[in-house]
Amino acid sequence: MALVKGSTYEGVFYDYVLDGVRDLFISEFSNAKIYIAPKISHADNFQIRIWGPSASTNEWWAESWQKEYDVDIFLYMIEKNPREGFYKQLYGDAERLYQLLHNNKTLSKTVGSTTLAWINGKIDDIDFNEFGEDEEDIDGLNVAKLSFNCLVEREG
Repeated sequence: MALVKGSTYEGVFYDYVLDGVRDLFISEFSNAKIYIAPKISHADNFQIRIWGPSASTNEWWAESWQKEYDVDIFLYMIEKNPREGFYKQLYGDAERLYQLLHNNKTLSKTVGSTTLAWINGKIDDIDFNEFGEDEEDIDGLNVAKLSFNCLVEREG
């Protein structure tokens, strides 16, 4: 029995999904440090961290597959003496991220000669000031966490 090897490979999760989300945010938030990492890694007062905790196969066909990709988006703002205006900005920027992703429920991205699209992109939840272990000791840190997921279909 001969093995059939794929002729091409794409890093779908990183190159098309995570980097696609980052590209959207870079065009909208030019003053933010925007990066892909599992933990907070900057001390900037305004930053957005993107991380993909999981992916699962939804459909498996003879010539293609469809996967669901889960993306966590963390909007970080540091303010040691926050006032109501600060919180208005935090909630407003979280809504701005939400609307940006809502407006791009379907997004095509080309890497090299391959174009793939995510479809059915949606935000499931927005949580405020629920801190992870690496975040709770940062003085003045506030966080809005958005849980995003989308589907990508690829031919085999």
